[in-house]
Amino acid sequence: MIKICGISDIKTAEVAINAGATAIGFVFATSPRQVTPEQAGGIAREIPRHIERIGVFRHTDLDDLEKILRLVDLTAIQVHRAEELPLTLHGREVIPGVRVEFAGDYQHGRVLVDSPLGEGSGVAWSFEDVRRFAKGKRVILAGGLTPDNVADAVRRARPHGVDVSSGVESDRGVKDHGLVRAFVQAAKEALGKCAGIGAAK
Repeated sequence: MIKICGISDIKTAEVAINAGATAIGFVFATSPRQVTPEQAGGIAREIPRHIERIGVFRHTDLDDLEKILRLVDLTAIQVHRAEELPLTLHGREVIPGVRVEFAGDYQHGRVLVDSPLGEGSGVAWSFEDVRRFAKGKRVILAGGLTPDNVADAVRRARPHGVDVSSGVESDRGVKDHGLVRAFVQAAKEALGKCAGIGAAK
C-alpha cells in the first residue's frame, strides 16, 4: 500500500495514481490539508474504483462521519487520538492511527503508526521500532517519510504500506507533483524488495 495523504484537488490525485499510489487520503480533521466533504466527494467520484479512499479523522470529528459518508464514498476510516475503536464504522474498515509502542494494543486489520510527536508532525523517528512493538501487525508506516528516506524506512520497518503527506509538499498543505512521483517510485521499489524477504504483516 502506498498512500498519499492530504489530497485536495483532482490533479494531484491523478498524479499520485498514475505514479502508482494505491490509496489517497482526505483529511477531515482540522489541518492545513483539511477538505470539505464536497471537495472530497468530487475528487472521489473521478478516481478509479480500485484506489482506496481513506478519510482521516480525530475521534472528536466522528460525529460528522455519517454526513460525510453521504457525500464521499470512503473505503476506510483512519482515526487518530482514540483509545477504543470498533473494527468498522458504517461498514468501513477502521484504521487506528497510533504511536508505534501502542500498535500491539489494537486488533484491527491494519494499524497506522506515526511519529511520537503525533499525526502530521512530519518528523522522522526510529522506524525499526515497528519490528519491536508491532510484530505480526499489518502496519502502515507514517511520520517524516520523504522520497529520500522512504526506502531506508521500509528496509528497517518492513511495513505493509507507507503513508506520506508533508514529505511531498513544496509548502505547507501544497503537494509538489515531482516529489509525489519520486516518493511513489521509491516506495514501490522498496516495498517490492521488502515483500521478497517477508514484510512485517
